[in-house]
Formats: sequence, structure tokens, C-alpha cells
Amino acid sequence: MSVTIHSKITDIDSLIPRVVDCETEDCRFKSFFYELYNFHVELEVCGPVKNNTSSDTLISNILTASETITIPKKSWEIATREYSRPLIRAQCSMTRVLMENIYFNLEGIKEQGPRVQFMSSPRGLKYTIGGNRYRTRVEGAAIVGPRTQYLPIISFTGGLENQTWDEFLIETYSAMLGQLTRNLSILQTGFEDQEVFIIGFHGPYLHIARGYFPKGLITRVHAEGYSENETKSLNFTRGYNLCFKEDWLEAIRALSRLLRYIISGKAKVGAVQVNM
Repeated sequence: MSVTIHSKITDIDSLIPRVVDCETEDCRFKSFFYELYNFHVELEVCGPVKNNTSSDTLISNILTASETITIPKKSWEIATREYSRPLIRAQCSMTRVLMENIYFNLEGIKEQGPRVQFMSSPRGLKYTIGGNRYRTRVEGAAIVGPRTQYLPIISFTGGLENQTWDEFLIETYSAMLGQLTRNLSILQTGFEDQEVFIIGFHGPYLHIARGYFPKGLITRVHAEGYSENETKSLNFTRGYNLCFKEDWLEAIRALSRLLRYIISGKAKVGAVQVNM
């Protein structure tokens, strides 16, 4: 099954609505720096990071505005995945620690909505296209509800060594479809418009991806599959190199806003809407 993805890098104000008048990154992230060190050790294993920069893995440098991808029945069956496993593990462990620190230190966020837990262990998810079952695997997630129920509100993905743009899109889009299906499963009103957010890496750069899935599209694709000339738009933040102060602060602001937006219940995320 194929679909053409229209990708665009956009600013944070266009990607995530602001839900508080004043945003601050006044959080304690001391423990995260240990993860940051381990992450760069893993990067050195897969290939030296010269002066903490790898511009060839910056999304803006490799993005193809329109790319047709073929969705595999099992998204993780990529030859370089096992080779990249230590790197992926380090990336998603770092994402979990960062998001936990933000969540536990942002003022008033825990009182805003349902309790959020953070995981950095791989999890298989299923979704249906045209009556056919597909499988994907996310490397971690922010979840609400019981752990056994596994309702991701944000999924974490990692970047593979020498990952091409179409491989990157397959990884991201398959994770979105898996998360979307889990959120739809808890809705008692049937299919509804949904937003899906992914935090991922490409090389050493962290980014946020957003996909919007209207009810009509979900209903049609679930039953009939994608049409011959189907297109889907995905939006991304720029890549943030967390070793640089300016990027670090901007990433903290973006991730803080993302958490506030989703947990506020204003985002179209089924698991939060049900658990408010």
C-alpha cells in the first residue's frame, strides 16, 4: 500500500497551539545530562560526531517535499535496524528522561489532566488499511491510563544509521498510524478527527512531527485503503541539537508546549479526551 507524503518544516507556533499565557523552561534537567553523555557515546560508536554537528542528518537538508512511500506489513524489517539498536535505545532513553523532567517540573501540568507515564521500551502496535493488518513498533511513549492498556499520547522513534528520507517517513508514518489506532480504540463514539504527535531523531537532531487525521479519511482508509493518488501532509519542527544552548532552550519550550497542549484536553487525542 502506497501513499505520497507532503512534508513541511514549520515553526512551533504553527505546529502546536499555546495553551498558557506565559511559557517557561524553568525546570531541573540535571539527570538528563547523564543520558546526553551516553547518547553521544553511542553516536561515536556509529560514527564520529565532528564538533557536535552532523548537518547531513539535519531534516532541512534531506527533506523531500513530496515522497511516495510503500507501507510495509512490518515497519521494523529494515536491514540496518539491528545495527542501529544501541543508538536507537540511547535516543529513546534520552527522550523519556527529558520528557519526565519536563512533566514533573512544569508548574500546574499534573493538575491539568490525566496522569502521564513515560516508557522507553519497544512496543508493537497494529493498524488496519483496507481491511489488511499492518504492524509497527515504537521505541517508547508517553502514555495515560494503566500500563497494560498502553494508550500512547506521544510516541518516540529513533533514527537509523544512514537512514534515507523514505525510511525516515516509513518509520514516522507507521508509528503515527499505530498510535492513532490505539487512541481510536478507546473512543466509544466511533472514529473522530485525531492529531498524532511523534518525538523522534534523525542523526543527533531531535524533532517533533505532527499528523492530522480527519474522521472521513480514517473511515475510508480503514475500510478501503488509500486511493491511487492518495496524499498525506506531515509537519515537522526543525531539528534541535541538544548540545547547543540555543537549541536546547528552544527544544525545551517546544516539548513543554506539546505536553501542555495535549494534557489540556484541547488536542484531538482520544486517550486524553476519554481520561479527562
